[in-house]
Amino acid sequence: MSPAQTKTTPSRKAGSDRRSELIQIASELFAERGFLATTIRDIADAAGIQSGSLYHHFTSKESMVEELLTDYWTTLLENYRAVVDTETDATEAARGLVRASVLLLDECALALRVMLNDWAYLSETFPFMEERLAECQTIWLDVLERGVASGAMTSSVEPTILYRTVMSSVSGTARWFRPDGPVSVEKLADEMATLFMNGIAARP
Repeated sequence: MSPAQTKTTPSRKAGSDRRSELIQIASELFAERGFLATTIRDIADAAGIQSGSLYHHFTSKESMVEELLTDYWTTLLENYRAVVDTETDATEAARGLVRASVLLLDECALALRVMLNDWAYLSETFPFMEERLAECQTIWLDVLERGVASGAMTSSVEPTILYRTVMSSVSGTARWFRPDGPVSVEKLADEMATLFMNGIAARP
């Protein structure tokens, strides 16, 4: 490693750490107050810096929330793909998709709460959100349709309605679930998966 590299690497790491810290602070405010109600001054005050200092790291509060949302959708879709790549049985794949969705209540709790607060504005501002949501729906519908075709899942309800019901329930859980509460996210994931799979299983 050259002397120049030795000198710049710690600085870059410090800058990256500070950037992540600022996103965390901003995300907590967005989740608590709403994205639209939170100002750059609010974020700067919470971080203990001048408003202008934020612009050394970000061009706007939109650029801050964009990183938060991008991380969420990237993680969700990666986890979904991992499920369908490893589970050939439709019932087990559907169970895995429910669990993957619920487990993000811990890892991506702030992103979920921010989206619940301001979905209309954020999805219009960041079209990739609707695009990623459409990818999620495609994955879900493929699994549900395979389950119905195999006779393992009920055909009495349209797969699209099943998908939307499951996702609405899971996302709504972000309003009340707290990872440090009496129920672990793993237990919640298992119980919600069991609840939904019992509901959509085909009856004799």
